[in-house]
Amino acid sequence: MSKDKNIKVARLIGLEKKAREASSKDELYFVIVNETRQIIDYVNSFLLIKTPTDKFKIKATSDLATIDRTSPLLTFIENFINNDKTIDTKEIQNLDVEKISKNIKAEKPKNLPQNILFIPIISPQKGMQGYLLLGRQKQFSDSDTELLRHLSMSYGHAFNSFLKDISINNYFKKYFTGKKSWKIYLSIFIILFLPLRLTSTAPVEVVAKKPKLVTAPFDGVVKEIVVNNNDKVKFGDLLILLEDIELNNNYNLAKQSLQVTQKELLRSRQSSFSNNEEKARLAELVAQVELKKAEVASAEEKLKNTKLFAKQKGIAIVDQKNDWQGRPVKVGEKIMTVANPDEVEFLIWLPVKDSLVIKENSKVKVFLDVNPISSLKGKLLRASYAPSLSPEEVLSYKIGASFDGKKPPRIGFRGTAKVYGSRVPLFYFVLRKPITFMRQYIGI
Repeated sequence: MSKDKNIKVARLIGLEKKAREASSKDELYFVIVNETRQIIDYVNSFLLIKTPTDKFKIKATSDLATIDRTSPLLTFIENFINNDKTIDTKEIQNLDVEKISKNIKAEKPKNLPQNILFIPIISPQKGMQGYLLLGRQKQFSDSDTELLRHLSMSYGHAFNSFLKDISINNYFKKYFTGKKSWKIYLSIFIILFLPLRLTSTAPVEVVAKKPKLVTAPFDGVVKEIVVNNNDKVKFGDLLILLEDIELNNNYNLAKQSLQVTQKELLRSRQSSFSNNEEKARLAELVAQVELKKAEVASAEEKLKNTKLFAKQKGIAIVDQKNDWQGRPVKVGEKIMTVANPDEVEFLIWLPVKDSLVIKENSKVKVFLDVNPISSLKGKLLRASYAPSLSPEEVLSYKIGASFDGKKPPRIGFRGTAKVYGSRVPLFYFVLRKPITFMRQYIGI
């Protein structure tokens, strides 16, 4: 054996050693595209690796650290490897670049050498891994081809270090066949029918349990809101003043009209002893006096009602206090609320798309925005029969829930409520949303 052959064999052994000792895929790719030059001379090389979609992409090229996907050369190579069906993908062969260009109807890049050697890299255990393409102007000899056939087997074996057995077929054969497979099937069956409670989340607000509404006693105009929002009030405290100028004038006019009628009645009584016509008017004048007294009493009552007082102790709840000043109100219209801060409940707006079958006394958990880590417990008290628009303009069911705890949260706090429904099998718990979506999508 000549000295040159001994050197080439030593280089071949050293190259195989480098390939098997590569610590990562990138290192192995570098060895394949660059170190192969120690055995066979070439201008450039391209390593294409198989993807999960059975396509081949260039992962490394000689003398370049990064891959430029926009390069016409790389695009041409990936194109003909993935689309030219005339190539025997399992054999080392010299490729006719001109013929390939015609097959894929693409122009040959100018920087692509005339002679391309196509080398499949096959793992003995995992099959086809990719291709190595070597390019040079001089044609590859038969001895070069045989040498690279041996080297490709070594590269294929080196790939085994980075391949994992993720075959679904092998996975099923391992766990779902054999004498003990019935245990797996039984476990799956039990898990799928494991009963779990359906849950839904929805916006929630802390509201007063038995609020006392302060409403307008008659059609009028708000003069002033005396108290501020969240002020503590006690029984008899002044809350609201309504405009009383017109009512006060009406009251004074009613009193004057009463006095005139009373004097006329007195004059008629004095004249009735000698005048029969005056005696006949007495009954009419007495009725007019009673009517005027009723009008005075009514005007006085309305005048008193221009001042609205608290009828229970608690806190005042009023929205936009300054906006109420000068606002006209209708009889019965709510102006503010007086609520006991120690008696609260939860108002939940459950969206229709997340609705579930719930029963009275179903469990509810509330996570307030001010303290999202800890939860407050409650029970469902009532739910609306028909949905309505929530403050966020979402079609929702209105649900009331109790607060089961010692220290009630402040009225007005908001957060998220978790509502618990009936128990269902695990498979329905997991697939409920996809089933609903598919039903709506396909229209059944």
